[in-house]
Amino acid sequence: MGQQFYGCAYDIEKKTCCVVNADKFHANCYSFSGAVRSIHYLLRQAPYRIMWVGDYVTMKENISKIIREEDLLGLSTIYDQYYFKNEDEDENYYKKASFIDENNKQWKKINVWDISEIYFDYENTKSVKYEGYLINHTKKLAVDLVNYYEKSKSYTKNHETFVVDLVPPLTETGGGIEILLLNGLSTQTTEEFASTWCGDLLQIVDKLPENYSLIDCCFLEAVSRYRFCYYNFGVNSEDLIMDNNGLFSAVTLSLRSRKRSYPCYIKAVIEDGYINFTSSD
Repeated sequence: MGQQFYGCAYDIEKKTCCVVNADKFHANCYSFSGAVRSIHYLLRQAPYRIMWVGDYVTMKENISKIIREEDLLGLSTIYDQYYFKNEDEDENYYKKASFIDENNKQWKKINVWDISEIYFDYENTKSVKYEGYLINHTKKLAVDLVNYYEKSKSYTKNHETFVVDLVPPLTETGGGIEILLLNGLSTQTTEEFASTWCGDLLQIVDKLPENYSLIDCCFLEAVSRYRFCYYNFGVNSEDLIMDNNGLFSAVTLSLRSRKRSYPCYIKAVIEDGYINFTSSD
């Protein structure tokens, strides 16, 4: 079945949170997704801690690895004792599970689904805004959203433009990015950033604050990206697909080790009026 994910924004001091069902990671991590829209709306209003929470995090070995109290509080916006085994012999696990259960009852839930739809004019745009900066107050880091969008544009089968949004990969609790990129990824993808902002205090602002460092990240699933590249950048003399900075190249990612395969190029072959894409060394 795979794990179920939830987009979660929470304010520890005010004890308010917004939790949105995000289904499977690869189903709702895009610029057109309602869960992404809700979280983006909140981040444009105020700073929130963000977690894109997958159910596997409740497993004993995963809970035991969590150190920060603010991360356990994030999990408490979703889970209570029902999700945990009562294993008294493991004191560390039992204490953390109990802490999550106790705090689960204290949150005030907010719902911004409808207002976020109006805010982003979703009926017409079918996307959140990629303007300004996503900043990480915890780590003093930032991403230029205009730059991210331009590097990450992809096509659906119907040639509609979208991007894999950066918030779910950066803040996921684990396992989502590997499934998203199961069929390959552009070599430009920065999968090493996955999960590194999980539970951190984030915000979307118009201007880059002083003493914040920009990071250059993108998350590009291979097929949708090379589809975009073919129609926007074309091919070279050998029918290899171009990208904005040369030839498009892709790799596969090991589910267990996250190690990349050897890169390959993508060739466009037209047969009987149809375009087929094949890998080429």
